[in-house]
Amino acid sequence: MKVAFGATLLDRGLNNPKQDGIDGIGQYCQALLKQYQQTPSAPTIAPYSFGQEQSNCGATLLPSYSSHALGELSHIRPEAFFKGADLIHSTDQFIPITNKPLLATVMDVIPLSHPQFLKSQSRYFKSFLWKKLTQRADRIITISEFSKTEITKHLGFSENQIEVIPLGIDKRYFQKVSDADKQATLNALGITRPFFLFLGSIQPRKNLVRLLEAHAKLPGSLARDYPLVIAGKLAWDDGKILDAINQAVAEGRAKWLNYISEDQKYCLLQSAMALTFVSLYEGFGLPITEAFASELPVITSNCTSMPEVAGNAAIVVDPQNSQEITAALEALIQDSDLAEQLKAAGLERSQLFSWEANAQKTVSTYQAMV
Repeated sequence: MKVAFGATLLDRGLNNPKQDGIDGIGQYCQALLKQYQQTPSAPTIAPYSFGQEQSNCGATLLPSYSSHALGELSHIRPEAFFKGADLIHSTDQFIPITNKPLLATVMDVIPLSHPQFLKSQSRYFKSFLWKKLTQRADRIITISEFSKTEITKHLGFSENQIEVIPLGIDKRYFQKVSDADKQATLNALGITRPFFLFLGSIQPRKNLVRLLEAHAKLPGSLARDYPLVIAGKLAWDDGKILDAINQAVAEGRAKWLNYISEDQKYCLLQSAMALTFVSLYEGFGLPITEAFASELPVITSNCTSMPEVAGNAAIVVDPQNSQEITAALEALIQDSDLAEQLKAAGLERSQLFSWEANAQKTVSTYQAMV
């Protein structure tokens, strides 16, 4: 069996690490491609990338997606690459237009359920187009039971057309970083105090304005004694986020690192007081499980997929309620026993998420479709 595997967003992130970076879909693609190389039962995997000048993951480079779609629709230049595949696994919104069996990974339905969380001025048209293209799929892989329910609601697939295969955790997160390396990283980043950590792109659904508001309400000087370190590049600002970040930085209760390397990320996860991940919407919430593997306490939201992923191993709060977030932050400052309990519970829960299991279940889906 030969599977054409979409790697456009992975290549985009690898080609522009500081500008684009590897997003959640890119991490998913990278982990699966790596795992397939170590899985004897895996079929022949042929990655492809639309509109990239080079590939760092061995993908076949194809023209821009618009050129492909127009060529297919007009029957002028169908892609020979897809003709040689038995199955297409589309991992992103660049869904090939062919008559081959099509498997699509859909991590969330934000374009349809919450279009206000998208930056594009043409978001409604793009959401409509994405819906129509995704509905061409024969089967869907998604990453949480929550997303499965959303897909049936907004895309019209039946439950038996959808496979729930949770994301895994890279084994690097379980490896201990030496105290010397952690201290060197903190020194290089200018972090001199105990800190809370936010990981993720800067955009409205990540709820940073309310998180900063809640952090600022810590009593006395605690907000400055335990600042919030924000590690993530700017995706888009709704006119409020950057103002809130800049004010917090000016008042000495936050630090914005923007781009960080993978090694720096590992150090931060093993050095922080807790991960503060109180997003308004997630299809999964990969930073939660990465923090679990790093033995870092987690504060997360009680909505969408996050309580499903976190289980009983995190402090779960209403992301719309700043008082609940403040109380969770203060609890972890004041109660070291609670922090230790959460570390142990998170590490235990992290064992449920592996890329080996993800790859095996994905290959089983391939086999059932061909």
